[in-house]
Amino acid sequence: MADTKSPRGLTIIELLVAMAVAGMLSSLLLGGLTSAREAARKMSCANNLKQIGLAMRTYHNTYGRLPPTGTYAWARQSHNGQTWSSSSHGSVWSKLLPFLEQNPLYNQLNHDVTGLRQEDPFRGWSRFEIDSATTFGGNHVRSEILPGLLCPSADLAPFLHRSRPEIDPTIITYGYSIGAQKCPSWQNICTGFPGNMFGTGPSSHGTDGRAYMISGVFSNGVWAARFRDISDGESQVILGGEILPNKSDHMQKGWLNHHANFAFTGGPINYPVVGIGDPGFSWSEANPPLNPKNCSHFKNWSTSAGFKSHHKGGAQFIFCDGSVQFLAEDIDYIIYNRLGDRRDGYGIGEWLMN
Repeated sequence: MADTKSPRGLTIIELLVAMAVAGMLSSLLLGGLTSAREAARKMSCANNLKQIGLAMRTYHNTYGRLPPTGTYAWARQSHNGQTWSSSSHGSVWSKLLPFLEQNPLYNQLNHDVTGLRQEDPFRGWSRFEIDSATTFGGNHVRSEILPGLLCPSADLAPFLHRSRPEIDPTIITYGYSIGAQKCPSWQNICTGFPGNMFGTGPSSHGTDGRAYMISGVFSNGVWAARFRDISDGESQVILGGEILPNKSDHMQKGWLNHHANFAFTGGPINYPVVGIGDPGFSWSEANPPLNPKNCSHFKNWSTSAGFKSHHKGGAQFIFCDGSVQFLAEDIDYIIYNRLGDRRDGYGIGEWLMN
């Protein structure tokens, strides 16, 4: 005879256990999904860097050197009596546009124009950035978004400022390396990371056009390295890497600015800086310090000009041979600076970077 008894119901304890197991499984699933998404974003970022590395090498093959930023450091070099921002005529990234499949944008630019014309809300933008860049799609060229120069993990809007849409600059999240260069702190508020560790980069912030004054492969004057200038070997020297423009009063000026997207290895990777959008941030000197020496100030260039990312534990870098490496933020500081310097005399094996 068939059993006609109804099945036993779940007790409260069994129901709670079942709910706890379901919650744990959901948490594991969501955690795995989050990790998978970040892994995909990190891979996309690495691909961006590979494309930049390829563009840099193609530029070098075309012009015999890497693309220089358009800032003459002194009148003798500019041949027109202009120095610094008055001589600005483009950036590393504006020179690289044709090699990043951005020919229509590049064709809007006039890299021969220099000089200041008017004051901008964000102080002293050069004529190249304001006027000679004409317009592109109704906006000034510097307002054009370059998706290939934005890491998806950074989770930053391409505009840090949006008060004047027609001229506001768009940011990027990759910077060129001036190496183990001297990069003193603003108003000496932090003396822990002055740079120039090996004596190969004595010019402050790389503002020079002479090779012997520059540690890395780029300067902030009209000079950039040839591959033959990299005596430590192309696979041993950083070409560029990830930056967070909201963490620096220089980098937030956008991709077309002649003095915005440089970074150096003197500032530790992912050093915590109080930046735009962070709790307590202000444009004044009153930003709350995250340590007693106030090294986390937005205007403290010795840390704000360091390479940074939103990737957990480190940042991704392009090397001069075009390879992309993830460097941990706790990498030995001396080794890290040797990787930034093109001519410190030491080769660092790949095993030290992994």
